[in-house]
Amino acid sequence: MKQFLFVFLATFIINCLSGQALNKYGQITGNPSKYVSKNGAIGSTGLSENGKVIPFTGSSNNALDMDGGNDYVSLPAGPYFNGNFTIECWIFPKSFPSYARIIDFSNGMGINGIILAYTMGTTRIPYLHIEGAQFPANKAIPLNQWTHIAATLSGNTATIYINGIAAGTASTPTPAKLTRNICYIGKSSWPDPNANALFDELRIWNMAKTQAEIQSSMNTELAGNEPGLVAYYNFNQGTAGGTNTAITSLFDKTVNGYDGTLNNFTLTGVTSNWVNGAPINDGTSASSAAKSAYAIKQAFPASANGYYWIKNPNINGGVPFQIYADMTTDGGGWTLIMCNASNAGWNYTNAILLNPTSPSVNSNYSIIGWADYIKKSASGFQYMIDANTRKSNGGIWTANDAYTFLKPDNTQTNITLNTKFGTWTYNDGGIEERMPWYSNCSGYITTSVQCDGGSWWGTLISNAGWTPAPWISSGCGVEGCMQNPDIIWYWVR
Repeated sequence: MKQFLFVFLATFIINCLSGQALNKYGQITGNPSKYVSKNGAIGSTGLSENGKVIPFTGSSNNALDMDGGNDYVSLPAGPYFNGNFTIECWIFPKSFPSYARIIDFSNGMGINGIILAYTMGTTRIPYLHIEGAQFPANKAIPLNQWTHIAATLSGNTATIYINGIAAGTASTPTPAKLTRNICYIGKSSWPDPNANALFDELRIWNMAKTQAEIQSSMNTELAGNEPGLVAYYNFNQGTAGGTNTAITSLFDKTVNGYDGTLNNFTLTGVTSNWVNGAPINDGTSASSAAKSAYAIKQAFPASANGYYWIKNPNINGGVPFQIYADMTTDGGGWTLIMCNASNAGWNYTNAILLNPTSPSVNSNYSIIGWADYIKKSASGFQYMIDANTRKSNGGIWTANDAYTFLKPDNTQTNITLNTKFGTWTYNDGGIEERMPWYSNCSGYITTSVQCDGGSWWGTLISNAGWTPAPWISSGCGVEGCMQNPDIIWYWVR
């Protein structure tokens, strides 16, 4: 009987879901409004995460728009504060209702209150209130523009920061160590109007972060497990501007589970709904520099080909710099690490670092020397090469071991050709089956078993005599050979 029921159930599921599949969010591809729930049932929420049901996020960088009416988020009671703290949030004011709150945690009007507001009165000046003592920042914030506001308490010294810069300090009480039962985002426990603003990246810490610490993470999304993080709301839920009426909670990404409840939001259209978020790590400016083109593409799937900013403490002294990114080929996320458009000017030294802060897709450029810090992982990362025209005479490979872009010998051969651009085949007179290596002979960057002598085809940068380097002479495909391709590109993700 059990076997019969099992076969019947399997047949039923196959018939119901024939031609359909699940994506990484648990979404059924044939019916994108349905998902697999935490119990394996099909519904309108997403897969569970740490035991919580999460919705499919149409964008991974959203914010929550509060329309200045009766929208707000209520949070559960809890001991959010017990001494030193940091509160931080990205805020986009659409107006400045009197004393409009970022957060308001208390046990009633004037009782154990901890308040961070984005305007004191209607002055546009943020202020912090700790159990009866309050003080304003020393500067105003702009209308209709994203601003990062943080407030810290260290002992009895409170500081407000605007865009990572200290903007006022005062002496305040230390908050009582107790449970606060009335906790709001965007709403006051006093008879003040609700916020009319967009909210993103709200964080509460049980430590007083320094200015440098605030600056180091304010443009970066968190994992949720950082030491000292009490509550973290990244607002990455719903579909920006879409119909999100099934979403009634704001998720806390920490293990503390301080999930909020959305109150009075319409959850459709461009206000009172999930909307596009603050420019966190989108790479569009030095202040929002990301780790790599791959990181940008993962966080912002709609990113287009073009120039972006990235940063790494091991590259360029930690100063953000520009790169060119291919955001479309094979899912995108490629950082250009070399363009060879002319044989002239190359040498052993600059083959791995040439014009590093001036990326170009049509003139000589190399950041091969930085590629090991840009790749997504020590092993399993991918590299791409194309020549003459994009997506021609090359391919996409995976490095199956912990390989380096600066290998001084020809031994990195455990690679997999994932996608071939053309119909060429591996050959001693063309591209060879190894990751390009770094040599101090004729072929500075080459796939050839030898970098000099009789045959060093499959070379990306050479020292003389080619346009711009000897590429494919044998093992040619139906598209023909490509001895002098005029231009060669090299990418990593």
